[in-house]
Amino acid sequence: MKRLIFILSLFIYSQNFASEQVFELGNKQYVNENYSAAISLYDSILISGMESSELYYNLGNCHYKTNDWANAIWHYEKSLQLNNNEKTKHNLELVKLKIIDRIEPLPQLFYKKWWIDLTQTLSTQVWQILTLFGIGLIFILQLISQFTSLKTKRIKKIFSVITLIILFVTQTSYYNHFTKKEAIIFYETITVNSAPTRNSTNLFTLHKGSKVEIVDTIDNWINIKIANGNRGWITRNSIKEL
Repeated sequence: MKRLIFILSLFIYSQNFASEQVFELGNKQYVNENYSAAISLYDSILISGMESSELYYNLGNCHYKTNDWANAIWHYEKSLQLNNNEKTKHNLELVKLKIIDRIEPLPQLFYKKWWIDLTQTLSTQVWQILTLFGIGLIFILQLISQFTSLKTKRIKKIFSVITLIILFVTQTSYYNHFTKKEAIIFYETITVNSAPTRNSTNLFTLHKGSKVEIVDTIDNWINIKIANGNRGWITRNSIKEL
């Protein structure tokens, strides 16, 4: 058993080392403006099963340099799923200026906007860690109150409320990043229909690089919603899921 664990550990280490080497080679190709070569090297890391926010960010930069706006947006969005980084958000906003569609989101009530901003201040993983830390602290306070004469009831209530809030934030962050299905349009132009059939009414058109939320699927058709609330049906092969 120990030998098996050692072999597995050695294999994982070698995989990580190899990925780091390829990543550095990709960085050198990027610096030398060989963007296609850099993309191939970075993609080979993803194919091996390794992924990171920085890797997706670098791929987004490469696609931006080659004027591939849809791929740039897709990779920046993937990077943000793993790490809510300001430089990634900045680059994402820059590349959105390059695409055709200017979709204005529905106005949000102040408390909803505040809640969304709060969930985005940290990554989902960090919120999960804070939740576990809060639960552990409450458990420790409970043990202290049981086995010592210290009064921790009030402190425990305060931390319980804080932990509950963090838990709700964690759930929202997890939903937005991992449960909520979103995608990027990869067709130059796609017509959004009123029903999952080509004979239905044409509602509006979307262009390459636009982000959509996937609401439902029927065979090769996907019911999508965009930021302004408009909904309709498009074919599955016109998008790339995040």
